[in-house]
Amino acid sequence: MPFSSLIGNERIKKLLQRAVAEGRIGQSLLMAGPQGVGKFHFAVALAQALNCEQVSQGDACGECVPCRKIERREHGDVRVVMRESKDPTIKKDYKSQFIKIEYTRSLSEQAQFLPYEGRRRIFIIDEAEWLQERAANSLLKTLEEPPPTSLVVLVTSKPYSLIETIRSRCLVLNFAPLGAQEIEQHLMANENRPVEDARLLARVSRGSIGRALEIELDDYREMRNTMLEIVETLGSTRDLTNLLGASEYLGRKLEKEAFEEHLNMLSVLLDDLFHLKLKGSDGSLTNADIGERLVRVAENITIEQITEWADRIEQIFVALPRNVNRQLAMDAMLITA
Repeated sequence: MPFSSLIGNERIKKLLQRAVAEGRIGQSLLMAGPQGVGKFHFAVALAQALNCEQVSQGDACGECVPCRKIERREHGDVRVVMRESKDPTIKKDYKSQFIKIEYTRSLSEQAQFLPYEGRRRIFIIDEAEWLQERAANSLLKTLEEPPPTSLVVLVTSKPYSLIETIRSRCLVLNFAPLGAQEIEQHLMANENRPVEDARLLARVSRGSIGRALEIELDDYREMRNTMLEIVETLGSTRDLTNLLGASEYLGRKLEKEAFEEHLNMLSVLLDDLFHLKLKGSDGSLTNADIGERLVRVAENITIEQITEWADRIEQIFVALPRNVNRQLAMDAMLITA
């Protein structure tokens, strides 16, 4: 996956390519930004560029033996440390609930060696926010005085979860969410997604190509319909039987994770309705494919109602870690709203 195959964050892409071409990449990088915007893939592309046999203008060819070995996680000079991954194709050097001190100590020792088969040794620590404090402290000397042939790249969506002494020793690259059009074009060109599906995924993924690839649209549409029917009932008939049934379904029959997903869906729908109340239909709704239905719902509710429901959703999310009774919480939201 050379830089040329990655989407989004063009500024960082050009910066890294120029640094590789000019031989001034440094020894310690921190790639920070939202989940799913491609930070880990940028780190792998950088490892390829630094070890490619046919590097051109700071980018790897993606076809030579070192590039292919790095892509398969088989290169002797590119090591990956991560807590866990949903991607079964990623071979992990270590896997644990946290990134423990024995892993970082091993990394620090290996960083002192000269490359085995390439020009540069690369150590990628993914989900670096899961570094235990002792593990993070054990990295400090390596980050501050790494050998010139080694590079440590920390990847995280929560940079301020890292201790300040880690952040201060790294060059920080801040990644931004991807544009909806970038995601849409990628899904059509590389994932063979129909235009309507690609457009919807690009909007609901909120700038994350990773999220766009994970979303099952059939499940999304089914969940969206369930939550929109509830909002329609709240805004029109307020049928008590239907609302009690919805409260029981959401609060009792769903597992906690599914319950949170449904509440998040409700938040997205309320955002669209709030947008309609303020600006009307201008095509920028997240769920623009059901825009006509949303317009009809918006006609029957007020901004004050939308705000109140949004506040109650936030209160439920705040209470969830305390094991709040989910059905009672939904009763309070749907029945007494």
